[in-house]
Amino acid sequence: MKKRLIIYFNYHPNGQADAACRFAVQQMAAVGQVFFVNNGPLQPESRQWAQGCCHTVLERENTGFDVGAYRDAVLQIGLDMLLQYDEVVLMNYTLAGPVGDVAAMFAAMDGRPELDFWGLTRHYAMRSHRFGGAKAMVPEHIQSHFVVVRSRMMADFFAYWQAAALPTSYEDSVRLHETQFTAHFAARGYRWDTFVDTKDLASLFVNPIMACPKLLLADRGCPFFKRRSFFTPYADELRRTDGQAAAELYGYLKSETDYPVDDLLRALLPVQPLAAMAQNLHWHYILPQTAGECAPILLDANTLAKGCALQPDDVYCLPLARAAGVEGYYYARSMPTSLQLAQAAELFDAHPLVGVLGPALPLYAGCAAEKARRWQQQKPAVQAKLSALDCPLPLDETPPPLPNGGCLLVRGAAFPQGLPPLQMESDFWLVPLLAQYNGYASATFETAAQCAARADVLDAALAAQRGVGPVFRLMGRTVKNALRKRKESAR
Repeated sequence: MKKRLIIYFNYHPNGQADAACRFAVQQMAAVGQVFFVNNGPLQPESRQWAQGCCHTVLERENTGFDVGAYRDAVLQIGLDMLLQYDEVVLMNYTLAGPVGDVAAMFAAMDGRPELDFWGLTRHYAMRSHRFGGAKAMVPEHIQSHFVVVRSRMMADFFAYWQAAALPTSYEDSVRLHETQFTAHFAARGYRWDTFVDTKDLASLFVNPIMACPKLLLADRGCPFFKRRSFFTPYADELRRTDGQAAAELYGYLKSETDYPVDDLLRALLPVQPLAAMAQNLHWHYILPQTAGECAPILLDANTLAKGCALQPDDVYCLPLARAAGVEGYYYARSMPTSLQLAQAAELFDAHPLVGVLGPALPLYAGCAAEKARRWQQQKPAVQAKLSALDCPLPLDETPPPLPNGGCLLVRGAAFPQGLPPLQMESDFWLVPLLAQYNGYASATFETAAQCAARADVLDAALAAQRGVGPVFRLMGRTVKNALRKRKESAR
């Protein structure tokens, strides 16, 4: 086997080496020595783990993104030591896996001795004012999440990092390093390629590992996928794809591989927006036809107002206060019947990652607008209550998937600390968020008849969006948001 050094870059807002990071590092340690570089200090337990399984551990200030991490690692190692390796791998935590035997990929690329450097996947050329610089053009390039450099290129590789400037934003990191690394070395005569062949997809997707990750894993031998598949902004996904990539990826990993995908999701839940994960993974279910033997335990308003402990093996029903107006009428109608509550409780057994269930948002358009309005109004209070409970969570502009009216069903195991006092309307936002902090998802449910009606409502909404008026309103909102962000950044 080639002598190989793997520089693995990790970042976690809470200073952890999470389950997916540990799995990747332990698998990669079988094909090379691991130099673990972390942006920011590691928690003591994560530090102890890293020191136990890695050749070297470097904790550095959280500056410069991946560029800063790689630069400090390379400079600390030094050129003389780098030249003792046949290959140096730059890999970061944004990749999850490997799925299957990663050694097979290295064996296959050993059969390409003409290459001076290679990568896992490529991003195809596109126009982008955000990432393309003055010319707004992003060239085709190896994606920086996995790059392998061979020994004959090592001197120039070391010089590249000596000269590398630290980016001050994610956009700078992509624009000044990721999109330029491949062209920089290709211009010096070094030959490159990627392990995963996606040439047939180049005219369809600029970023195939995000657009069709299951295809790359199942049919192209790709051993890794992007964590971001599970929490990328869903509106962006719908502009590029049909929005099913993450759910298809999850289904494949769960049923066809041994990869511990639920461990990854449990690690992502406390640090990613709940709404984005719920949308990408379609945590929305049709009620089963069968019902369990045990009905959910009803908690009355007085009990909820005081806060209460929950038994981990029980399911509880939390009724919600009725709203006013037409929206209130439809919210009240969304309260499940006793049979439907028992059917919904069955979903907890089928989906062990789910900690909170509730009726889907009513189809009346005013309910969605009202929910968005209430979330924006109450979000500061929710954030303050989370802080008081010592549960830091990222709150997105999009409201959490629940509550939507009627009631909430909760799995006791998702609340080992019990429920806090739930007195005001804003308190009930805490229920899905506290479950999220504990590594549990929130999901919505509806009947088959409601699902059929939702499809027709969606068709009508999409038809309305094709008119001229909605397009101009969308453009107006886009400009307004851009001006607001520019004003905020200037403060």
